[in-house]
Amino acid sequence: MMLVSRKMKFRSLAGVLAGAVGLVAAQASAGVVVGKPTPHGNTAYPEAGTTMARAGTFTLVGALQEHVKISGEAEPTFPSTMQGAVYLMNGTSATPQRVYQFPGVAHFNLQAGSQLAISSRFLAFATRGTSSSTSPLANSVFIARNSNGSWGECPLVSGQRNCNGAVRENGQNISRALTRIPLTHPADISFKDITLALSDDYLVIGYKRQSVLEIYRYNSSNDTWLLELSLDEPDERFTGAAVAIDGDLVAVASPWSEGGTAGVELGSVRIFRRNAVSSTWSSVAITSGYFSTGAFGRSLALDSGNLAVTSGATFPVNGVTPQQHLSFYRVASDGTISARQTLETAYPHVHLALDGDTLASTVSDGSEGLSIYKRAAASGQWAYEAGLIRDFYKSVNSSNLGYGGIDPIGLVGDDLALGWRAFSGLLGGVIHEKASLIDACRDPLNLVSNCSFDNVTNTALGGNQSSSGWQVLNWNGASSWADFSGRQMRINVQQPGSDMWHIQARTTVNLPQAGRYLLTFRAKADDVRTFVVNLGRNGNSDNNWASYGRVTAAAGPEWVIYSFELPNVPQDPAALLDFNVGNAGTAAVTVDSVKLVRLTQ
Repeated sequence: MMLVSRKMKFRSLAGVLAGAVGLVAAQASAGVVVGKPTPHGNTAYPEAGTTMARAGTFTLVGALQEHVKISGEAEPTFPSTMQGAVYLMNGTSATPQRVYQFPGVAHFNLQAGSQLAISSRFLAFATRGTSSSTSPLANSVFIARNSNGSWGECPLVSGQRNCNGAVRENGQNISRALTRIPLTHPADISFKDITLALSDDYLVIGYKRQSVLEIYRYNSSNDTWLLELSLDEPDERFTGAAVAIDGDLVAVASPWSEGGTAGVELGSVRIFRRNAVSSTWSSVAITSGYFSTGAFGRSLALDSGNLAVTSGATFPVNGVTPQQHLSFYRVASDGTISARQTLETAYPHVHLALDGDTLASTVSDGSEGLSIYKRAAASGQWAYEAGLIRDFYKSVNSSNLGYGGIDPIGLVGDDLALGWRAFSGLLGGVIHEKASLIDACRDPLNLVSNCSFDNVTNTALGGNQSSSGWQVLNWNGASSWADFSGRQMRINVQQPGSDMWHIQARTTVNLPQAGRYLLTFRAKADDVRTFVVNLGRNGNSDNNWASYGRVTAAAGPEWVIYSFELPNVPQDPAALLDFNVGNAGTAAVTVDSVKLVRLTQ
C-alpha cells in the first residue's frame, strides 16, 4: 500500500444543473452551461468562448468564427465565415443583452472578439485582419460605454444587429455605439498577437510580437481616449504577452517567449504606475523568473494587491516538459513587489482569473481542467484548494470530450465563468460555476456517492444532521456524533472506546472489478491524533469483515490531502469504506472530498 499526503486545501461542490435556452448537458452537474445563443444569419463554426472577460454580473463572450451575411449578398465561402461576433451576457441568461458584429463579406476574417476586456463602465473587443483584408474595421479595438446602466447598442438592420454604421473614430465629436482605436501593429498572424486590459479609466494594449505596450486614459470631458504611454522594446522580449490592471497599477509581462519554448532570457514582470500630477507612467517594480525554466510571465493576473504569474515552457525538450511554476506576490499601492511564493505544478497553467485571495487557473493537461488556489489570511500563504475534473462536464459535440481547460475564464467574487469553444457542435458555450463549490471528488469515475457530503438533511434528534449514504456508528460504549454542516463530515468524539472501530463513519461502495484502486480524501483534526481508514467486506450477515486495504493516518489542525493505493482489491458490490476514529483521544476529526477510483493500469 502506498501513501502520499500533501498539505493542500479545497472545498466541496454541490448544486443542481439549471436549464437554459440552447443547452444540452451530458450529466447532472453543479453549474449552469449556457450554450451559444441562436446564431444571427449563417454561422459556420463560431466557437463562442474562445475569448471571454468578466465584470460584475456581465460575461463578454467572443465567437471568432461567426459569420453574418447581409441580405441579398451572394453566399460567401471560407474565410468569409470569420467576421466574428461579441456577446454581452448578463448572469446565466442564454439571451445576450448586447450583440456586436460586422456583417457582410466586405469584412471577412475580422474575427471580432479576438481579445476582450470589460469593466463596470466600458467593454472592449479587438478585430484582426490578414494582409489581404480591405475592411477599414480590421486591426482595431472597439469600445462600448455603459451609460446610466445601458450599454452602447448597434442598430437592427433587416432584423439583425449591424455595427457597420455604428462606429466613430476616437476623438470624433459624434454619438455612436462604438469608439474605434486603430491597432498600431496589425494582428494578422493570430488573434493572440495582442492582449487587452481595461478599467473604468484606462485601456492597456500589449503587442507581444513587437514588444510594444500602450496605455490609454479615458477623458470624460471630451469622450476621448488619450494615449499616455507607448513603450517599444526589442522584439525578442515579447513585452505585453500578458497584461493586467488594478487601479493605477498595470502588470506587464516580458516572457522572452511565446510560451511554447523558453527564450534567451527567463522572463520578467514589471509594475507600471501612473503619476497623477504629470499624467505619465513609469516602471516602479520588477520581478524576474530566475528560479524558473523560462517563459516567466506567460500569463498573469493582478487584483487587490495580489499578483499571480505562470512560467515554464509548454513544449517538451528532448521529450521532457520543463518544470511548471505558479508564483504569487504581494503588490503594494506604490507598486512595490514582495513576498514571492512559488508552487511547482504538474501541468502548464494557461489562463488565470484572480479575485481577492482566490485564484482560478485553467490547466492544459492532466485530469483536472481547472484549479482553485486560496491565500490564507493568517499566514498569507497560497495553497491549492480544489480542482474540476474534466469529465465532470461532457461536450455536447463529443460525448468523450470533457472540459478542455484551454479557453479563458473569469472570476467575480464566488462566480466563476469558463469559456468552452467546443461545448456544443463547435458553437461553444460558457460554464457558470461557484468557486467555493468546485471539488475534485466530483468525478464520474468516483465510486463514493455523496463524496463531499452535499446531501445533508436535518434530523429531529437534537438538531443533528445526517448525510445521504453515510452512517456514524458507536460500538461497545463509545459515543460520538456527526456534524455535516459546511459540506464536511466532522466526527465529534465524546467517549473514544477501546478500539479504533468503536467509532466508525462508513458508506457502501460498489467495487465493480478486482484490481488496483486509489483512495483520496482530505482530513484534519482538532489536535494531533491518528485514525484508521479501511476498505473491506460487509460482515453484517456472517461476521466476515475481511479488509481489502487498511492504513493508519495522522492528522492535525491543518488540512492534509491523503492518497492511498490499494493494490489487491476484489470485486465486491457491497463493500464498506469506513473511517475509524475510536481509541485515539477525543479530538474531533473532519473529513471531506472522499474519492475511490479503480486504476486501469
